[in-house]
Amino acid sequence: MYWANFLHIYQPPTQTEEIVLKVTNESYRKIVKILNEHPTGEFTFNINASLTEQLIKYKLHDVIDGIGELAERGQIEFTGSAKYHPILPLIPDNEIERQIELNTRVNKEVFGDVYNPVGFFPPEMCVSHHLAEVVKKLGFRWMICDELGYKGKIGEVKYDRIYEVEGLDDFYIFFNNRDVSSKLTFGLFPLLNEFKKEVLSRIPDNEFLLTGTDGEIYGHHRHGQEILLEQSLEDKEVKLVKVTSLIDIFQNRETTRVLDSSWSAWEYEMEEGVPFPQWNYPDNEIHKLQWDLTYLAIETLNNLDPQSTPNYEVARDLLDKGLHSCQWWWSSCRPWWNTYMIEMGAMQLYDAINTVRENIDRDTYNKGFELAHRIIDMSKYWHIDGTASDLKIRYKSRVPAYFNELTFG
Repeated sequence: MYWANFLHIYQPPTQTEEIVLKVTNESYRKIVKILNEHPTGEFTFNINASLTEQLIKYKLHDVIDGIGELAERGQIEFTGSAKYHPILPLIPDNEIERQIELNTRVNKEVFGDVYNPVGFFPPEMCVSHHLAEVVKKLGFRWMICDELGYKGKIGEVKYDRIYEVEGLDDFYIFFNNRDVSSKLTFGLFPLLNEFKKEVLSRIPDNEFLLTGTDGEIYGHHRHGQEILLEQSLEDKEVKLVKVTSLIDIFQNRETTRVLDSSWSAWEYEMEEGVPFPQWNYPDNEIHKLQWDLTYLAIETLNNLDPQSTPNYEVARDLLDKGLHSCQWWWSSCRPWWNTYMIEMGAMQLYDAINTVRENIDRDTYNKGFELAHRIIDMSKYWHIDGTASDLKIRYKSRVPAYFNELTFG
């Protein structure tokens, strides 16, 4: 069986040194060590430049060097992504392109010529057909997304073929297997024999398995699950391959459009027209305020002349970082909730506006101040009055039985 095991590692720009060090010891170092000890295994790998810079900042050079060496040997292929992990379909095209180019620039400076991705990982697998067009324009050959991006249903994707994107010449979309990816994420296959019993028996010889998960599930979110990674590299029945290799291995083709979707949406949410529920849920008032502040910050900076605005680059950097997806994720109550992460995200966006306050009108500044503090106050109120807890309980009642919450980081 061909298994394309896509791993994504990332930490938000608001992450603490303590957590970065903890995740590095529990996961990143273990992944690098395991792959080094099994040089025939191949993986497709994404590291957002936000994490790359933090690994350098905290002098975790062994991880950087290890990843680079794996790439030099051809054991991993990198994908492109967006530096600060924004929800790309929900931001303007110029911000999409900026985030992707920032990601490429930093990773290329750090990893050198071995960082030459042909595939693209959209953060949280949040996609749209238009995003595919932008990604194609920037020179990538394929993009990965959740299988809900095919027909909005689980089990519709056929894994005996490669999907070409409608209207885009020589550009492919790969759909991860939602069921297997989710069960890996939530720790249902801690060892290979369980994985093989559940998965191999259901996949015909003429099909491949494509999973997409956070790399942190190996050792950090799921302590001990790195053993599964190691065992898969030693097994003779499982052939680990890069995603790009599938294009040549499987010759069947089908053309499709890419539906708005994410790897955290469920079928009922797709039916309700909510493809990005953890980041833009219609009934979540905090989400609405967060997006109002986001778009205000984007418009404010885009209307300024970088050359004549004091501290513009400082403000621009704050905005870049303020687009990270975690603040919406932690305010979603689906089931994630953390008032600290909500506050940190709001303050980054507000600080972007505040940094250029001498060059903008008073109404814009006041609106930014008001939105940021409404977000912070509302999150505290939801925490105290039980609103957040009630929303979490309501969400958990509708999702599959194997669902559970991840550890922080």
